[in-house]
Amino acid sequence: MLGEGPYLISDLDRRGRRRSFVERYDPSLKTMIPVRPYARLAPNPIDDAGLLSFATFSWLTPMMCQSYKHTLTVDTLPPLSPYDSSDTNVKRFRILWDQEVKRVGPEKASLGRVVWIFQRTRVLMDIVANILCIVMGAVLHTVLIHQILQHTESTSRDVSAGIGLCVTLFATEFTKVFFWSLAWAINYRMAIWLKVAVSTLVFENLVSFKTLAQISVGEALNILSNDSNSLFEAALFCPLPSTIPILMAVCAVYAFFILGPTALIGISVYAIFIPIQMFMAKLSSAFRRSAISVTDKRVQTMNEFVTCIKLIKMYAWEKSFTKNIRDIRQRERKLLEKAGFVQSGNSALAPIASTIATVLTFSCHILLRRKLSASVVFSVIAMFNVMKFSIAILPFSVKAMSEASVSLRRMKKILVAKSPPSYITQPEDPDTVLLLANATLTWEQEASTKSDPEKVETQKRHFFKKQRLEAYSPSSSAQEVAGPEQHGGSCKPVLHNISFAVRKGKIPGICGNVGSGKSSLIAALLGQTQLQQGVVAASGTPPFVSQRAWIFHRNVTENTLFVEKYDHHR
Repeated sequence: MLGEGPYLISDLDRRGRRRSFVERYDPSLKTMIPVRPYARLAPNPIDDAGLLSFATFSWLTPMMCQSYKHTLTVDTLPPLSPYDSSDTNVKRFRILWDQEVKRVGPEKASLGRVVWIFQRTRVLMDIVANILCIVMGAVLHTVLIHQILQHTESTSRDVSAGIGLCVTLFATEFTKVFFWSLAWAINYRMAIWLKVAVSTLVFENLVSFKTLAQISVGEALNILSNDSNSLFEAALFCPLPSTIPILMAVCAVYAFFILGPTALIGISVYAIFIPIQMFMAKLSSAFRRSAISVTDKRVQTMNEFVTCIKLIKMYAWEKSFTKNIRDIRQRERKLLEKAGFVQSGNSALAPIASTIATVLTFSCHILLRRKLSASVVFSVIAMFNVMKFSIAILPFSVKAMSEASVSLRRMKKILVAKSPPSYITQPEDPDTVLLLANATLTWEQEASTKSDPEKVETQKRHFFKKQRLEAYSPSSSAQEVAGPEQHGGSCKPVLHNISFAVRKGKIPGICGNVGSGKSSLIAALLGQTQLQQGVVAASGTPPFVSQRAWIFHRNVTENTLFVEKYDHHR
C-alpha cells in the first residue's frame, strides 16, 4: 500500500496484483446510484451523495440550513473529504510524475501529460455528460419545438398529442440542465484535486531547497498563488468546448434538413468566428503572460522593501523606492487593462455571431425566394442559440489553456530543479563543533565547480595539524574575511579564504559593520551557500534561531503554546 489514503493511489493492491476497474472506481461508481438515503448521516456528505444529490449540489442543503440557524465555524463544518486532501492527491500525482521522469528523463518530461493522466477519467466522464447535454438540448429540444409549432399550424385538434409534446419538451429541458450541472460538478471537484496536488508538490520541492538560488521569492509566491489558480481554471473550462465539433456537425445536418442549403450560411458564420475568438483569447493570454513577469518583479521588490525597511528609513530612500514600485505597478496595470479589453471584446463576439448568422441566413433564404414558415424560423433560431451558448465558453477555455501551459512550464522549472549536494562534512577532531578551513563560498552555483574528496581530506588534515600546533584563541579564530571580489570563475565569492574553528564549551561572538559578511557566514555554516574551495565541517546538525520575529495565523494562545496542549493549572 502506498501512503495512508482512503483508497490505494496506485493500480496495485496490497498484494501487488493489478486491481480491477470496479475496485479502483468503487466510490465513483457508487455515486452513479440515483438516490442514497443514508448519505446525510455520513461524515462527508459529498462522498456518500447519490447522482441526483451530486449533480444538483443538494448535499449542501443541511449545511446551508445550519448556517442559517447558527453561525458556521471550523468546529461545526463537516470534516474535509479524504479524497480532497492534499496528502492523497499529491501522493498520486508524485507517483505519476516520477514515472514520467523515469520514462523520458527530467528535461523531456511533460508536466502536461502527467496532468492529463491524473484527471483523464473525469475528463472523459465530463465529455460524456456534455454529449448527453447536447443531445437533449440541441437535437431533441429543437426537434420538439419544430413539432409543436407544426402541431399549432395544423388543423388537427388532438389535445393529447400537444400535451405529450409539451411534457416531453419539459423532460428534455430538465435533462439538459441536469447533465450540464453534472458536468460542472465533475469539473469543480476535478479542478480542486488538480490544484491541490500540483501546488502541494511544488511547495514540497521548494521547502526541500536550502536556498532559493534557482527561483526568486516573488516568483515562488506568484507560482503558488496565480499559477495554481490558472490550473484550476483550466481544469474547470477546458473540457467544456470539446463537444463543439459534435455540436456543429449535428446543427449543420439538422438545419440543412429543415431549411435547406441556406442554413450553411449561418453555420459558416460560426465557423469563421471560432478562429477569431481563439486568436483574441491567445492575444489576451499574451498580455497576461507579460503581466506575470512584471508581477514577479513587483512582488520581489515589495519583499525587499519590507525586509529592508529599517535601512530604507535610515537612509531616507522612501521616495525612490515608492517611485520604483509605482512604475512597476503602472506597467502591470496597463498590461492587465489590455488583456481585459481584449477579453471583453472576445466575450461580446458570441451574441454578435448569433445575430449575424440569423440575419444572413434568413436574408439569403428570402432573396432566393424559398418558402419560409414560422416553425422553420423558430427551430433554426433555437438551434443557433444553442450554438451561441456553447461557443460563448470558448474564449474562457482558450485563455485558461494558454495560461495553464505557461504555468506548467514555470512549475516544471521547480520540479526538475535539484538542491545541490551538501558540502558540510564531519570534523575529525571530536572536540571541534564547527570548522571552516580555507573556505571560499558564493551565493551562486558554478556548474564547473566540483569538490575533490582527496583535496578536501588533505585540507582538513593540514588545518587540524596547524590547530594542534597553535593554541586556540579568539583572536586567531578568523584568519581572513574578504568582501565580494572576483575569484577564478564567473561567480563572485561573498566569503574568501575563511578559516576558523569552534571548540566545545566555547561561546564565540561575531561582530562587524553592515554588509561585512556576518549573515553570509551563518548561511555558510547552515549549508545555504555554494562552496568553491576549502572545507566546511559541523558536528551534527547546527540549530539556528533567527532574530526576525514571526507569528502563526492563529490566536494568542496558540502562538504562546506552540502546538503544545493548554494546561489550566500552569
